Amino acid sequence: MERRRRITVAAATSVAAALTLSGCGLFGGGEPKERSEESTQEQSTEATGGTEEQSSQATSEETTESSDSASPTESDDESASPSASESGGGSDGELSDSSVMGALNGEKVGGFEINAVPVSLMSASGYDIPSMLEESVGVVTVDPTSCGDPVKGSFMGGIMQSDMDEGVVGSDEEGNLIVTVHMYDSTSEAEDALDDFETGVKDCSEATMSVDDQPVDVQLENEDITVDSADTAIRTTLSAGGPGGSMDIHTGRMVYENSMISVIASEEYEGKQADYEELLTEIADLLATA
Repeated sequence: MERRRRITVAAATSVAAALTLSGCGLFGGGEPKERSEESTQEQSTEATGGTEEQSSQATSEETTESSDSASPTESDDESASPSASESGGGSDGELSDSSVMGALNGEKVGGFEINAVPVSLMSASGYDIPSMLEESVGVVTVDPTSCGDPVKGSFMGGIMQSDMDEGVVGSDEEGNLIVTVHMYDSTSEAEDALDDFETGVKDCSEATMSVDDQPVDVQLENEDITVDSADTAIRTTLSAGGPGGSMDIHTGRMVYENSMISVIASEEYEGKQADYEELLTEIADLLATA
């Protein structure tokens, strides 16, 4: 039941963040697309009722998988898992979905309590977050198509990147923050993934994005930021201009152990810039306990 609640919260808050985004006025009119409370309640009911059998199957599969891969006892965990100092920047850590959720769930980042669930479990429970975001914001297309990941990932966070069919997504109950954590086999693979994202940002520094066929000119730029326990950390700025005006949207990313982590604050769509060095540092401190 608790896991299903987290799925519902994570899905609903992702949509809440999208609704904030759709009301930013960038695409003209300034009116968010309507998504009624009744519709949201119906979707929550489906997650806890209509898809209960599907969710139970997913939970069973996850439990089986966890029992195969997770540490069975506390003593085993202490001997097999690196200490916080041993698993800091530069080492090949062993973060997993379960350890990330254990570190983040119920903890605060930026003052907001985070609910975290695997993306795969959300999908198995009937939630397709990218589709839900686009249902709220509009159909997002990028030209050239090869720029889809860097542009969408900079506009709406890591949850919109194509590799987020796996990993963990976390958010607070009102969608103030969306955190994504994608695990790789090693720190070097996570570094390669962030390098690819940075290269994509540079190659797509002047791309075109359309939302429901309304064109928006975008410019992308990366800058290094400092997160002491991270191997690498960057802040990406997407400058967008459309019929409703212009705005800058920032996202933060870092490599921590064998993961690439992204975070976006919904206040970005209200013209406020979040402190991603602080947010990523708080996330890294929590993951040090995983």
